[in-house]
Amino acid sequence: MFRNKPKCSRCGKEITGNEIIYIKMRYPERKGMTEIKAFLNNEGRFICEGCFDGERSATI
Repeated sequence: MFRNKPKCSRCGKEITGNEIIYIKMRYPERKGMTEIKAFLNNEGRFICEGCFDGERSATI
């Protein structure tokens, strides 16, 4: 999958297969095909579900 295991950018927890995650990233300007895993690893910030839910409940 990834050469380096992806980790949550908030808590540092290692992301595993079939885990629900959220990715913070900018919408790409360019069109075209790309390898999605490589693109997400390079351009996105992974957030685990626990950190995302905690952030949402803190803002409500």
